[in-house]
Amino acid sequence: MNAAVTLGIVGTGALGASIGLRGRELGWRVTGFDASELQSHAALDRGAIDEIVTRADLYEQSGTVVLAMPPRAVVEELKALRTRKIRAQLIIDVASVKQPIFEAGRQVPNFVATHPLAGSERSGAAAARGTLFFDKPWIYVPPRDKALEMRARDFIAAMGARAVESDALTHDDVLGLTSHVPQLIATVFSKVFRQQGITDPEAFCGPVAAELLRLGNSNAELWREIFAYNSENVARHARDLAAKLTAAAQALGKKAEPEEDDPH
Repeated sequence: MNAAVTLGIVGTGALGASIGLRGRELGWRVTGFDASELQSHAALDRGAIDEIVTRADLYEQSGTVVLAMPPRAVVEELKALRTRKIRAQLIIDVASVKQPIFEAGRQVPNFVATHPLAGSERSGAAAARGTLFFDKPWIYVPPRDKALEMRARDFIAAMGARAVESDALTHDDVLGLTSHVPQLIATVFSKVFRQQGITDPEAFCGPVAAELLRLGNSNAELWREIFAYNSENVARHARDLAAKLTAAAQALGKKAEPEEDDPH
């Protein structure tokens, strides 16, 4: 990747705007489109994009395109791109599920399904950081075209991240355990904890509980989509964890019972 890069970002929330900030730091020209005018103007004001353009102009002008929307919107965008003439030499997404997006993008030229393991519970361009991806893993599903794969890896490296290769099915299985189930736990824990009615709940939290409360504030609508797309893996891992927690609770309950006096 070099200074001649023209980067188009569809979806200018926290991830899209962070990519835009990094791109502009590298001297790239960055344009953006978002279904929400408020969101796109926030990205422009934040300095994450050089210009707001129409979706059509973005695809006509950009050599590299990033789809930084929720998974359902990415799937619909890829379906629409199947019949469109595309100038871009690289199109990637950054969604948290890969199998449905990989399948939707099979017929889209120069598409590579990817997922940077970075972000926060905050949303919108105000939460964007140009350093967001530094030293973070960025998973991608390798295409058959080796030149296209190298373009994807070069883009990931330019973002400051570490390229990690994975097939889509493995990604969704493993991330179901390492990302989606923890978010599910955080959501449930946060709800239960706040129901305790403690005036200053954070004062009673150790580091793990504080992190769970932070994650519990994540975008609920986005996570509903992720859970829906990866429901089978999330449910399987959640059931396995729940069974182990139940067994641990039963063991703890037995230890808490007072021992009966030996009549002998």
